[in-house]
Amino acid sequence: MAAHTQTEIPSVLQRFEFKYHIPRSMIGPISDFVKAYCFLDKYSEMSPTGFYRINNLYFDSPFHTFLNNRLERKERRFNMRIRSYGENPEPPYFWEIKCKLGENRQKFRAKVKSDAIEKLFYSPRASDELGFSGTDAQNMDFFQSLALSYNAEPQIITQYDRMAWISETDEYARVTFDANLQCAEEHTFNVHPDPAKMESYDTTTIFRHDAHCILELKGQVSHLPLWMVDLVKTFDLKRAAFSKFRYGMLRVLRNNHPDNIWFNVFDQGEIYE
Repeated sequence: MAAHTQTEIPSVLQRFEFKYHIPRSMIGPISDFVKAYCFLDKYSEMSPTGFYRINNLYFDSPFHTFLNNRLERKERRFNMRIRSYGENPEPPYFWEIKCKLGENRQKFRAKVKSDAIEKLFYSPRASDELGFSGTDAQNMDFFQSLALSYNAEPQIITQYDRMAWISETDEYARVTFDANLQCAEEHTFNVHPDPAKMESYDTTTIFRHDAHCILELKGQVSHLPLWMVDLVKTFDLKRAAFSKFRYGMLRVLRNNHPDNIWFNVFDQGEIYE
């Protein structure tokens, strides 16, 4: 049985991710259901509302290679981001590469206890400067290598509120609710979103009817917990795709190029997986 201290995401993780669009009114009943199998992660436990703030600084190439791969639904694709937590983020920051191959996702994560983001990004010896080794060092080197290969730099910053439940009956399984999605254009290495620039993008054009929240079930690719199967059946959930990177990028690009038909595919949505 997993201990209640299991709150860190592994540095390298292969998992499934099943997403659903739900109304806010379902957050309470679903939370009541998963309480029998899960406990709140430490950030949700500390929050009066159960929700905490997540910020993602997303990277892409000058030609939007990562976005185009997603729009073309390529089987093999990835995105790159620096994740931080809270309204006033402080280290550690998490440098992440999230890869997709068919139904499976693989995440590579380096935990970095430094504010010198731009300096580290361009440093070929970042791991030595930070004094860490092992998986964190390997993942940091991987991040820098991909960024160099694609000439990737910051493009947008996204922000949302999350409630997260962690299974105490499985080695790795999570249930998360994400709401209040916002984004803004960002071409610097700033991980502190400016509230004056952030724009909501959790609109009905990209959600199912009456839905403004993303429910996500996550677990090891080799093991689908039976209680998750029961959860889906009990609430008659229907899978629906959602990419914060995709919709955030398209929102920003549409704002900058309102007459470009390609960028306006934002309004078409991508409901079914």
